[in-house]
Amino acid sequence: MSANKPFYITTTLPYVNAEPHIGFAMEIIRADIIARSKKLAGYEVFFNTGTDEHGIKIFRKAKEQNIDTQKYVDGLSLKYKELLIVLGITPEINFIRTTDAHHKRAAQAFWELVNKNGFIYKKNYSTKYCIGCELEKTDSELVNGRCPLHPLQELEIIEEEN
Repeated sequence: MSANKPFYITTTLPYVNAEPHIGFAMEIIRADIIARSKKLAGYEVFFNTGTDEHGIKIFRKAKEQNIDTQKYVDGLSLKYKELLIVLGITPEINFIRTTDAHHKRAAQAFWELVNKNGFIYKKNYSTKYCIGCELEKTDSELVNGRCPLHPLQELEIIEEEN
């Protein structure tokens, strides 16, 4: 194996609409095990994790607590970052927040590249949206017209031009 062969691993970037839970802890521990084993095998490892700080669920949670959205995500993101220390996760990890200035610049550069290559167009659409899942839902995914994971929540109909 080449001493500088690159290896990239990332976790999902959890939404910060709640404190970290055991599912994220399990995911980050497994990713850390893989990253450490690859490093021992001679790979140049880039290990990425962080927090996704956008979404209607986050906005609503901040509003519900009467807190500025950025202040709300700052507090919860810190809890995710502190969890890495508690779990003994490798200190060489890259922790990104989707509200970081460098992440915003990278997302904008990606958008510009995709647009330059003709992959962006406007279209009207309407979709059923489950706030609990933070996902669009097709009729085939619904049970009696509701999300099976969040049957007590009304689906929202989102209509917009994108």
